[in-house]
Amino acid sequence: MLAKRFIQLAFLFYSLSASFAMSQTTDTQVDVGGNQLNFHVIKGQGMPILFEAGGGDDSTVWSGILPPLARITNATLIAYDRPGFGKSGLDRKRHGIVNGVSDLEKGLKALGYDGSIMLVAHSLGGLYAELYAARHPDRVKSIVLIDATESCFLTPEELDITEKTYKGQMGDFKAHRPGVYYLLSDYRAMADVMRKVAFPPSIPVTDIVSQHPPFSSEAERQHWEDCHQQFARAATNRKGILAVGTGHYIFHDNPALVINAIVKAYADTLDTEQRSSLLERSLSFNMQETNKQGTP
Repeated sequence: MLAKRFIQLAFLFYSLSASFAMSQTTDTQVDVGGNQLNFHVIKGQGMPILFEAGGGDDSTVWSGILPPLARITNATLIAYDRPGFGKSGLDRKRHGIVNGVSDLEKGLKALGYDGSIMLVAHSLGGLYAELYAARHPDRVKSIVLIDATESCFLTPEELDITEKTYKGQMGDFKAHRPGVYYLLSDYRAMADVMRKVAFPPSIPVTDIVSQHPPFSSEAERQHWEDCHQQFARAATNRKGILAVGTGHYIFHDNPALVINAIVKAYADTLDTEQRSSLLERSLSFNMQETNKQGTP
């Protein structure tokens, strides 16, 4: 009887925290110097979590996992549209990864989130997270990478493959998807920048890798896997996870895995009391999700 009552109270607490979190959601346009950057913010407490989307995506790609993460962590969650994507503008004379991260820094400062932070990044967004972390190793307390591009993957051969793959589409991208056009145009320059960036060894990293990455050749898939293994082995505070049965969008194929990895990484940054409270909410979430799976 007591156990049943505990579960009921846990679910009630979880639902109330969900309603509060969702009522604090806003989309904000921030001027970062002649260009407007769109931030999607779920207001919470404590250290915020910043989400970096993949190369062709905007902040909406995270819509499936942000609500449960807000309910569990009670943290401020920040997703944003890089220049030329989603609701953000694009300065065609000012682009590339260095300018992109500089704009992000300006936006976070304007919003009051330029202190301690946790990063979550998918695909090409991993490079932006890596550069931000290298520029602010004291601020970034933890990172979760989701099938993210590592610097070691950007070999001359891989750059050639990328250029060849999209060469015939560049005209269409320039006319209709300028964000993608400039991202691909800057790809080699981005690789040159990132080869010189040293990832701070002090930052804990959870590196989740898909079992079926988005490459047609076995050589590319093996290179992707080797690169991630090399990165994970480079420091004792890095943990590699193979997401069994998933494709590139792991947080779509297995959202529970990604949510729990983010929750654990965030919990590890907290003191004992805060960590205990968060893990109780996480347990309630997982019980509820497991119960849903049994519904006919």
